[in-house]
Amino acid sequence: MRIRLLFAVLAALAATGLVSSGAAHASAASAEPRVVEVTSAAQIPAVRSGPADVVQPQQVFRLTMTNNKGGQCLDGDATQIPANGARVQLWACNGRSNQTWLWTPAVGRPIGFYTIQNASGNQCLDGDVTQIPANGARVQLWACNSFTNQIWSWDGSRLTNVKGGQCLDGDVTQIPANGARVQLWACNSFTNQAWTTH
Repeated sequence: MRIRLLFAVLAALAATGLVSSGAAHASAASAEPRVVEVTSAAQIPAVRSGPADVVQPQQVFRLTMTNNKGGQCLDGDATQIPANGARVQLWACNGRSNQTWLWTPAVGRPIGFYTIQNASGNQCLDGDVTQIPANGARVQLWACNSFTNQIWSWDGSRLTNVKGGQCLDGDVTQIPANGARVQLWACNSFTNQAWTTH
């Protein structure tokens, strides 16, 4: 009698989908983020004015970024990756993985907020907490940790660091030299703070 009851309970659970290796596998597969190869900025959801819908990461956006001032790519220094503190700079675009970035929607944040990883070492784009909110604060690569200095809001052309509210900025005194400094600076309307994603 007990065995018959146990089989009846298991059959009922399987029918409702609570016990099914196939259903569990399907759920896990659907949780995998989809990689979007970005060809234009329009593909990346930006910060919205109005209600702030909180989203979960369902897509990863794979892209390169060029600074609108000098046309150079955002570049993780290949000679320093994967060390924490690896330099982030501007460099002539070359298609290498250290110039490829993976944007993932930040968990629990509204649409338009991202963590950004370098494809070469999988470290996150990080504002140096020891220097924020000073103008000129260092931008570096660091092991991902979900702290606010690694979360960025995107308005369609500018990236703003959540920790200090400053913008990702190419140093105008060094552009267009290879190795030009990338830093945090008070947001303005200058082209050295505007980025094209592709």
